[in-house]
Amino acid sequence: MSTANAKTLRELFDAVCDLPPGQWRARVRELSSDPALIEEVLALLEAQTVSFNRALKPLGELMASLPEVELQPGDRLGAWQLVARLASGGMGTVFVAERADDLFRQRVAIKLLHVTVANLITQQRLAAERQILAELQHPNIARLFDGGTTPSGHPYLVMEYIDGLPLDRHCAQHRLDLPERLQLFLRVCRAVQAAHQRLVVHCDLKPSNILVRDNIAPVLLDFGIARVLDEAQSDEGHDFCTPAYASPEQLDRGHVGVASDVFSLGMVLTELLAGRRAERTMADRDRAVPPPSSLAGPECRWQANLPGDLDAIAGKACALAPEQRYPSVEALARDIERHVACKPVRARKPTLRYRTGRFLRRHWRESAAALALLSLAAGFVWRLDAQREQVEREAATAREVGDFLVAAFNAADPRMRGADGTQQPSARDVLDLGAAKIDAELADSPRVLARMRFVLGRAYRNLGQPQQAEALLAQAAEGFLDARIDQPEQAVQALCELALLRVEQMRASEALPVAQRALVLSRTLENAPALVADAYAALGRALQGTAAFDRARDALEQSLALRRTAFGPGSQEVAATLHWLGLLHRDQSDNLRAERYLRQALAIRRQYGARSVDVQLSLQGLAATLTALARYDEAIALRRENLELARALYGAHSNRTAAAHGELAGALANTGRYVKARDHYLQAMAIHARVSGEDSLDHAMTSNNLARLEEARGHYAEAMRLDRRSLTIRRLHLPADDRLVLRAQSNLGRVLARMGELAQARPLLEQALARWERHYGDDRRGLYAARMNCVDLWLREGRWDAAEAALRPLPAKDEPTLMLRRQSLLAELAQRRRVWGQARSQWQALVALSSGRNGIDPVSVAKWRVPYAEALAATGDAGLAQEQLRLAQPLLQRELTPGAEWLQRLDAVQRSLAGR
Repeated sequence: MSTANAKTLRELFDAVCDLPPGQWRARVRELSSDPALIEEVLALLEAQTVSFNRALKPLGELMASLPEVELQPGDRLGAWQLVARLASGGMGTVFVAERADDLFRQRVAIKLLHVTVANLITQQRLAAERQILAELQHPNIARLFDGGTTPSGHPYLVMEYIDGLPLDRHCAQHRLDLPERLQLFLRVCRAVQAAHQRLVVHCDLKPSNILVRDNIAPVLLDFGIARVLDEAQSDEGHDFCTPAYASPEQLDRGHVGVASDVFSLGMVLTELLAGRRAERTMADRDRAVPPPSSLAGPECRWQANLPGDLDAIAGKACALAPEQRYPSVEALARDIERHVACKPVRARKPTLRYRTGRFLRRHWRESAAALALLSLAAGFVWRLDAQREQVEREAATAREVGDFLVAAFNAADPRMRGADGTQQPSARDVLDLGAAKIDAELADSPRVLARMRFVLGRAYRNLGQPQQAEALLAQAAEGFLDARIDQPEQAVQALCELALLRVEQMRASEALPVAQRALVLSRTLENAPALVADAYAALGRALQGTAAFDRARDALEQSLALRRTAFGPGSQEVAATLHWLGLLHRDQSDNLRAERYLRQALAIRRQYGARSVDVQLSLQGLAATLTALARYDEAIALRRENLELARALYGAHSNRTAAAHGELAGALANTGRYVKARDHYLQAMAIHARVSGEDSLDHAMTSNNLARLEEARGHYAEAMRLDRRSLTIRRLHLPADDRLVLRAQSNLGRVLARMGELAQARPLLEQALARWERHYGDDRRGLYAARMNCVDLWLREGRWDAAEAALRPLPAKDEPTLMLRRQSLLAELAQRRRVWGQARSQWQALVALSSGRNGIDPVSVAKWRVPYAEALAATGDAGLAQEQLRLAQPLLQRELTPGAEWLQRLDAVQRSLAGR
């Protein structure tokens, strides 16, 4: 946009903003004939409905962001010559350009973005995002070739030039019918899903960003650019979306992810089906999107085909609440494919009548032949008492499905069957068959259907299959609360199970409202202390996951008191609460008390059977606590037992088995067996990828743990790759200030610092520390770890006073790992200050303490011997320095990556000593 156009934009805004909203469009069209300018003015005017001040702010920012000298056709950017201006919009100005360096001929589109890059951090963020987008390769996604920054500080992107029409114009101009539109939309969905699998979201899907070539191949433009612009502007908002297609959470400047792209695609689908624009504005963000059938006019040739499946599909995709939408673009596409194939769609209630109708449409010839037989039977059926028939059919179905699913649950739930695990695969098969069967056979028996969903959901949760479990438990809870069923006691149980499942999935913020709802509902029941205890337990676990430790402890202690009264001190219910209190105290770095609680829980649970889910969970919790206490040999023994039990209970392909692999890997790493630990981490990642997907939080957690191992091995490049992936996944699923996000960000910063990338490391580390201090001050262990990660950076930058001040507070006494790390950093600080005598004595004390102490990682001790040898050499004790190197070298060469930092330092000391 030129400066003159920007002036015109302000004049148009000022001329129209005082008019009623219904008169805006007509008045702007009277004042201007430029379509792009009209749409830009209307976007600003729509923002006024939310806040007049918020509308003025982007206008001022837009004026401030204009290039100092407007680029024109004929100008040059890097290797590219601008040929012609294509368009201008809120994001930027687009030019057609060609190569100008005579190396080869190529035509591209260059987008000059309407943001300024004022600092190095923003430049690095934009560069990182450009790299992700450049790696996104798909035949239906426009490629990003290049990028850079103009002399006036405005970034630009060099993209594939697409000669085509916007999606809506293509459909209208070529008069595509309903099946053709659906097939074209499916191709768009496949492209978006391919990008989501690479952890890239679009953030601004709309018809003008989907061009269709002459060969009817849709190509998506501007993939992820809105996110790049928003991150360049602020950490808080999403200002570069299009209100007509943006999700409510996007307009509310909330967390944007896969669900937001699903909403935008739902809006595109709604308009394609209706054949007209929905004209949705900022003021409509809390209003339901109208179904295509009501939006379509009489000119729509297929309007009669829209009610039913297509209305339901579009409505589910455009649901205002993210959790009510399709969980992925792939799920949306599958429902459209089911509609095209005349199969029941997931967006509609699977009633017997509906499923039968779909079947008849698929098999109309066979159905016609059966009609004669059905008509003969009708004379007999009408005589039967309709009410008695319904009761008997429902009872028979309940008996049949109930017996089947109770048997399935007994086989699948180790706590009920005391299984040795050998039949687990067949139990999983039975569960899958049951889950597929109940919706069809119990659709007319809602009471039985809700109960069976609850039973199946619990079974899937016990088997470590969270995705299937969550859907069933959520459906069960709502079913029990249905007025036709009215079983609030069962609803409380389902809500508690659902909350605990989400906590296990590291989604405590989503678990918290579910647990609160369960508690409120349980208190309305008479004589139900056990249910109130369950709700308090679920609430305590959710509060613990959000780092509200004091409130979590109060809730769990309430649950413990109620359960001791209701069930007795040696009950499994009491053991469950003791187990959770142990985990809570471990999170608070009170590991000795955590050990006591967990041992009590394990002892009670073993009385009810040595091979159960509960025993496995307590084994895992106790082993993690012993690891925090640096009692590694005990921890490894428990974790080997835990892995064996997990395999027997859940089978080889379960998230819980993957977690057991990861726990054992961590224990092996802590005892210096890095190579064996790596094998278990890789097995865990493979299982998580198969069960939950490579973009799941489970996969991200294991990626982080493997990154820590690669960092310890000195393979910093691989650690950085894994950390970047882990951080990207967590940001996709979690808020920016979530502890899991901050921990991954801090870890990545530390690796970058150790690689010498100090400028990239500094903002990651210091921002993570500041947010940790602001939000999670009670989490002492996490806070101290974040501080020490910053110390790693400050030592390399020469900011020694800051490093010393950060190390002055002591970690908890029962956190030996943190204590040893603090001592090593203090010794490194003295060495970098070249206070060799102090460094020598500190390294000597650290090596002596660690060498004589059971459970300290011998590889870490071997690493510490290297700077100790450096200090010894500097103080003239060459003989003792050589002895330290001799002790360190075999273990470091065996466990570390060739070329690791510690091996380089060892070689340097050896050469120095040899030259004397």
